[in-house]
Amino acid sequence: MWHRLFALAVLTYKEGVRDRALFGIGLFSIALMAGSFLVVSMFMRELSKVTVDINLSATAFAGLLLTFFVSINLMAKDMDRRTIYLVMSKPFSRAQYIWGKYMGIMLLIVVALLMLSLCASLTIWFTKSQYQDYFKGFIWIEFYKAVYAQVLMFGLLNAFVIFYSTITTSSFITLLFSISTYIAGQTIEEVVLFLKTEQADGMVMSQGIDALINVFQYILPNLSVFDLKVQSAHAIIISRDYLFTITCYSSAYTIVLLLLASMIFKRRELR
Repeated sequence: MWHRLFALAVLTYKEGVRDRALFGIGLFSIALMAGSFLVVSMFMRELSKVTVDINLSATAFAGLLLTFFVSINLMAKDMDRRTIYLVMSKPFSRAQYIWGKYMGIMLLIVVALLMLSLCASLTIWFTKSQYQDYFKGFIWIEFYKAVYAQVLMFGLLNAFVIFYSTITTSSFITLLFSISTYIAGQTIEEVVLFLKTEQADGMVMSQGIDALINVFQYILPNLSVFDLKVQSAHAIIISRDYLFTITCYSSAYTIVLLLLASMIFKRRELR
């Protein structure tokens, strides 16, 4: 079983590497990191915070572009080009196809983020060597913890991509659902917290909308917990317990989504 999943994951990874969009995303992200030199020179204070924030934002942006354009495309290609029939003619079950595809996509995401993190590290190191007085509080391990949290977020987000790809044949609808999930996941916590403030007491809201928000806060993923750019930029220690919690949260959510995707894909008619 495992060698089949590994073979499909490697095949998916190689297919993703050949995607021209991957190189465009990489070059654009590296350009953003290089541009941080110019941006930093415009600031007279808090250079370390600006540098770290820009580089983490660049890696996160690259991960989002990979998810929304490369990952979705990898799932859609099998359907559009009918190559899924070739895969299904091999000794693969449909559940193995889902898990193998996910593993291949995540392998591509992790490798890309590792390379971008290396470029970001070199950028921060060079800036730090030029402005050492501003980087006295900077902690490398907190920077890499923030990168790790990004990997967890993209693991969860790509599970949604797989899930949406099994319930619709349109790559555009999958893209629309995935972007909506990301936006909602980043803002749902702020919306819930705002509704609990005194400022929201005077707002008139129907019971239906209020109930809908209460339901969504448990169904939608809280992606904001994976955003540790502020903590890393301000050298705030991120505890091991917090990292363990978000790791379990991402893993559990991902497993549930992939199990649901496998169940749906088993019942789906391939045309």
